[in-house]
Amino acid sequence: MQLTRTTSTGLATLGALLLAACPSSSRADLLGMESEDQNAQYLFRFFADADRVHVVSHYGFYDVALENDVDVSVHVNHEAVTIPAVEAPPGSDDAIDAVTTASRPIQGADAFEDFTKVRNEVQAAAAYRGLDLGYYVSTESDYFAQQAAVEYSLKMDRENLVLTGGVSYGWDRIEPLQDADTSTPDDHRNTTHGHFVVTRVLTPTTLLRVGAEMNKVEGLQHNPYRNVYAGGGPEPELHPDERLRRDLFVRVNQYVSNGSSVKLAYRYYADDWGIDSHEMGAKLHQHVGEWVDVRYRYRYYRQTAADFYRAEYETADGIDGYRTGDYRMRDMTSHLFGSRLDLDLGVFAPQSRWLSSFEIGFGYERYFNDANFSANVFESGLHFEF
Repeated sequence: MQLTRTTSTGLATLGALLLAACPSSSRADLLGMESEDQNAQYLFRFFADADRVHVVSHYGFYDVALENDVDVSVHVNHEAVTIPAVEAPPGSDDAIDAVTTASRPIQGADAFEDFTKVRNEVQAAAAYRGLDLGYYVSTESDYFAQQAAVEYSLKMDRENLVLTGGVSYGWDRIEPLQDADTSTPDDHRNTTHGHFVVTRVLTPTTLLRVGAEMNKVEGLQHNPYRNVYAGGGPEPELHPDERLRRDLFVRVNQYVSNGSSVKLAYRYYADDWGIDSHEMGAKLHQHVGEWVDVRYRYRYYRQTAADFYRAEYETADGIDGYRTGDYRMRDMTSHLFGSRLDLDLGVFAPQSRWLSSFEIGFGYERYFNDANFSANVFESGLHFEF
């Protein structure tokens, strides 16, 4: 399940909802162009983990191919994340997460209520002969984000070689909710991103992709709700307000003649906080007959610690004034195992076009690391195409 930031406010959202609500014959008319091909989809997802955190998501997708090689797409997501209540008053030791040291969220005056956070998101994109333009906007009760992106792909050697470069800029506004345990002022986070990717068809069944990415992040980068035990008492978490992140990756996709494909991936990451990591993964996708797909995955991850991470801080100043209670800042090794089953409901009535428009999916993932954290993640989804 993707836990993405989301929104349903602003002119971009209004336009997306108008497009989704219009009959298919009139959507292209709103754009003033003739439609050649259209596709609308709805996806419902339910996610739950072993700690009873669950996420309900409603996705809407609309894509249309217009005349003159123009493609337009609008994606909308409404998502609710629910964290179970803890039987403890706000600010008490029992209300602190043992792994992340973050204060558990409290909703309203009742410290024992489940906490629900709603996220809404809109993404719009337009493509023309290799040039892609995109805009993203999202909102939560304490977070508002926007991003603009541009990407260009150049096809060469009869489309067996594709060079792709892109940049994006994101500007976020952060307004932490205030409670007895938190007094963080409003802040911002700006992200400048660039990437370059080379995709090469090696054989009719083998695809190679090599790429590099760079992100410069400025602004608030710690959890405004998390405290750190430093100098014998709780202190607010504090990370540097600038971070330069770089990574290189290699991916190989191999089709196997028995209706399956194998994907192998390696990624090296480094930043100026002292973290560098290696990530290796493998995925197997098996097509079983006409109606069933089965997927398996494994991922290994290893990283070094941030320069300012310590298991214990002797003074309230931490290291050079920085403190972290985020276990993801420590040296760490993790493993992820997963499987997924997707079933086209047309298997029960092959002649029914209506039933063939539905697909259900079930997934399970097991994650664990050497930072004493593990999770069982269950996911189910219903996909409808019309």
